[in-house]
Amino acid sequence: MSADPSHAAYEVTSGAMRGSRFTLYANRLVQEGGDALEVVPLAHLASVRVAFGRDARKLNWAIVLLLLALFFATVSGPLRAWMLELAGKVAANAGRESLEAVLLAAFGALAQLARLLFPLAVMLGAGALALLGFFWFGQTALTLAFAATERVCVVRGRDLRLFDFAEALAEQLAARKA
Repeated sequence: MSADPSHAAYEVTSGAMRGSRFTLYANRLVQEGGDALEVVPLAHLASVRVAFGRDARKLNWAIVLLLLALFFATVSGPLRAWMLELAGKVAANAGRESLEAVLLAAFGALAQLARLLFPLAVMLGAGALALLGFFWFGQTALTLAFAATERVCVVRGRDLRLFDFAEALAEQLAARKA
């Protein structure tokens, strides 16, 4: 692009802007990625913020899924046994009359549904563990604030290179303001 050397660079490795590259020059910030190239003069940039955070919603959903998984795992065995017992009582006392036949079929179907609760509990538990993992890894967000808008770059995990890039960008902004 030009002969002046870059002061810092950052390659986005995850998130919505994956594959983009930020390059800081003495008087501008260049973002390249995909089919786009954007050059922002540092004079238009008001502030730079970088932060690591965890999404509490993921933790809340993981807790809810774990509680549902525990409930389903706890209830599935006794519910199935109870339904099979009721079906056995109806079968022992009935001579295949219409009401007894309907009850027998209903209790059998409910017993089979209760049998499916345990695999459902396992799947819910796996989903909860995945959400806990995403919560634990967190995300690092670089926010570039302009006069009328903000631009945010979010990457998974605690990315110290993004912190270093933001620090270099902030130093360049401070040097221009002085």
